[in-house]
Amino acid sequence: MTDQEIAARCLAGDRDAFAQLVERYGGRVYNLALRITNDADAANDCSQEAFVRAYRALHRYDPTYPFAPWLLKIATNVSLSHVRRWHAHETPVEELPERAEPDEQGPELTALRREEVSEVMAAMAELPPAYRAALTLRHIQQLSYQECADALGLPLGTLKTHLHRARAALRTRLAARREARS
Repeated sequence: MTDQEIAARCLAGDRDAFAQLVERYGGRVYNLALRITNDADAANDCSQEAFVRAYRALHRYDPTYPFAPWLLKIATNVSLSHVRRWHAHETPVEELPERAEPDEQGPELTALRREEVSEVMAAMAELPPAYRAALTLRHIQQLSYQECADALGLPLGTLKTHLHRARAALRTRLAARREARS
């Protein structure tokens, strides 16, 4: 069943149908909230709040567009609001992105890859929330540039500027981390 069909069932009064959307997108919404807030408890709260807001605003969802970017925009807004409201203390995120490791890698390469990803995630956690959100939507959630811009409520050019600056800041932080280890 498509997201649009599930949304239509929800709007027709099927209260249990929304649970399918929560099950389908719960991990992505939580992961996005975690990357923005850098706090597991806050990410849980933001995820729940995002789904509550999505349910309440479902009548405004346009089924001619994909559901995921619409939902991720809500999750992004909730998470960024949380960070602004609570001035969340930023700590490195230890969780890795939800990606399968290639089977042909040996234990040494797998360990090295995990260490590199962990280092990138820790450096990413030091970025401002808006930059973390842009990077998460584009590179972890793998949304198109336009979908990212829509989710963040930014013009496409501004999103590209955010991504450019975020990548530059990330490179600088990674270089500083590597230099500190040497």
